[in-house]
Amino acid sequence: MKIPKEWSVYLVRCSDKSLYTGIAKDVKARVAAHNLGKGAAYTRSRKPVRLVYRKNGMTRSAALVEEARIKSLERTEKLAFLKKAGRAAAAAALLWSLAAPARAIPVFNKENGISLSSATPQAFTGENAVAAGAYTGLRMYYLPAISSAAPHASSGTAILSATSVDGVTWVKETGVRVDTNTVPSVSASSITGAALQPLTGGGFRMLYSIVSTTGSFRIHSATSADGLSWANETAEAVNVAGTYVGVPRLVVLNSGDWRMYYTRDFNGGDDLVDRQIFTALSTDQGATWGASSVVLSTTAYESGTAKLTSGKIRLFYSQPPSAGSSATVILSALSDDALGATFTQETGVRISTPVATGALSFPVPIRSTDSFRWRLYYSYYEAFNSTGDIRSALTGAPDPLTLVPSTVYRSAGAIALGITGEIFSATPAASISKDGVTLVGAGLTRTDDQNLSATFATQGQALGLWDLTVTNADGVASTVANALLIDYAPGTVTLTDNLLRPRNGTSTLIDIETFNSGRVSVRVYDSEGRPIRTLFDGERAAGSFGFTWDGKNASGATVPSGLYFVAVNGPKIALKSKIIVIR
Repeated sequence: MKIPKEWSVYLVRCSDKSLYTGIAKDVKARVAAHNLGKGAAYTRSRKPVRLVYRKNGMTRSAALVEEARIKSLERTEKLAFLKKAGRAAAAAALLWSLAAPARAIPVFNKENGISLSSATPQAFTGENAVAAGAYTGLRMYYLPAISSAAPHASSGTAILSATSVDGVTWVKETGVRVDTNTVPSVSASSITGAALQPLTGGGFRMLYSIVSTTGSFRIHSATSADGLSWANETAEAVNVAGTYVGVPRLVVLNSGDWRMYYTRDFNGGDDLVDRQIFTALSTDQGATWGASSVVLSTTAYESGTAKLTSGKIRLFYSQPPSAGSSATVILSALSDDALGATFTQETGVRISTPVATGALSFPVPIRSTDSFRWRLYYSYYEAFNSTGDIRSALTGAPDPLTLVPSTVYRSAGAIALGITGEIFSATPAASISKDGVTLVGAGLTRTDDQNLSATFATQGQALGLWDLTVTNADGVASTVANALLIDYAPGTVTLTDNLLRPRNGTSTLIDIETFNSGRVSVRVYDSEGRPIRTLFDGERAAGSFGFTWDGKNASGATVPSGLYFVAVNGPKIALKSKIIVIR
């Protein structure tokens, strides 16, 4: 009876950087079980885990043998094993997940106080006009929370505004920006969200979502020369019959095109749990819009957008807990490129509140006045009170992600390394460290808030994975474990006079250079792979050394004419070279 080969051996990287080895028929399901706390006892206190290696197509007995072999290895040996596996294209991505840090995700720290009472944030103008640490002309557009104490709020049909020079203290402006009296008339019973962008020819275009007097949902647009007085446009940006659409957000892409994000019930109708984030593209600054498509297939009540220096878009979105209707967390997703059409959800939570104490809504980010951090505004409904207030959170620590290159050779001199990430201040510092040794980056250059470069003197330093630390000018630092691998370079083998004539007394010179100590073997084989002679087999220190072969076998007799191979194995050397013997 043929034994099925349906088992796999796998390794996962735990939250404490340790490695766990196991076997399974369904590795994906087994890793999911580990992350639910239903896997091995070892991983229950070390969640989450991440798959870094798997070998498929094994019988159960073979998998158990391989599991035992890997478990017997020391950690350094396991890392070396994974590195070797990573040389194969199929395993390269898995090795990277171990040796490199995860995607950079900034941390937001809640700020004290209320930015605006009885309001929900919607959009901003002037957030990029930062001069001498202050905004020039920063205006927030907001919807009043439903309360009889606020004008127009009882019907929810007004967009109001406030100004600030520091993003912390806000002063409400008099008058209404857009409401049901804005002409040409729009049959709106309530306004549910708004966004705007400046036009290249001057002025602004606003998109705002409504519930019509007939109960349908639409996104309309309006224009303004000064951001204060607005006039409706006749065209509708989005109108999906019988389906909820709301909370538009606008981003200007690097191409100059506008991209709109908005929430929509993907099943039709108006069900909170069915709301996801959709997008549409405009090539004429929002005058007309192309077809819509979903960009984030997860429940999202409201969203906000931030365009990073790299051009990528980060979506912030509010979401309820698994059992509940009110949103209590704000999550995020990052676009895969500067087109902003596809997104990957980011791990963790940006802002949260306990289910029993309140609810969150309308996350809207802008750049802070220092130009490298972000401030995230959101509405907080304490104890689910209907009159929510606008609060804020600010990114703090730098958020380094990767070093490029991520591997350097110990034999090289000073190496220039690029550092990517986020939240880099104007004058940060960078260092790498391992086992109590710290190398400070020299000549650090800040290209922008997402890119740094510095030179590190890695020559002669310890082999292995080094941690990266970036410290902002305010002294706040963040460390990325295992960001840089210091390795030794591959050895080299050079043959001189590989056309060998033993009767003329010639010999083939075999020059070898290694960059790490270790076992070296030099053997000669004939064309059939039969061993002819071992020239050397033993330990050698790093350096250059040579051997000669005079065309004789282990017994001292001259070999017949023909094709031979010299095989050299050593630290990062596994080479075979041809030698032709003519008697």
